[in-house]
Amino acid sequence: MAAKSRKRRHGEVATLGSLLLSSLSREQARMIQMAELCTRWSEVVGPLLAGKSAPESLLDGALMIVAANPSYAQEIGMRGGDIVSLVREKWSLEVSSVKVRVGKPKTVRKSAGPRRKSSPVKPDPEEIAACRDRIEEIVPRDDIAEGLARLMAQYRKRFGGKES
Repeated sequence: MAAKSRKRRHGEVATLGSLLLSSLSREQARMIQMAELCTRWSEVVGPLLAGKSAPESLLDGALMIVAANPSYAQEIGMRGGDIVSLVREKWSLEVSSVKVRVGKPKTVRKSAGPRRKSSPVKPDPEEIAACRDRIEEIVPRDDIAEGLARLMAQYRKRFGGKES
């Protein structure tokens, strides 16, 4: 189950991944390879099916896959032989069959990099006062008028708007 076993020749360099996998137990190596399969699922079934399905587990040689609806489950089932071949070839997992169930797949989200933090939008006090002057005759309560004026000023600052 671990990386493909082959003898290295004297002086041949081994990849870091193969060294890591060889230092782990068979079960740990299988779990890492299964996790990699989950993150690279679109390479196996394509981007459309990968968005609507996900591998769940590997039990007694059967790769368990969850699909979003019956039509995706049927397509994955029909591609079972190809999936088995690709998984054996790329991840060296001992897969002999594919079993599909319908359900909500847990998709692995790739990080798109660090999220840009937006700064809070703070309206100018002059804009708040202008909005307050505009609505003070319409809204009799001071606390409500102040809150509404702040909201109007913030909306204008954030989305733009016509000047009063």
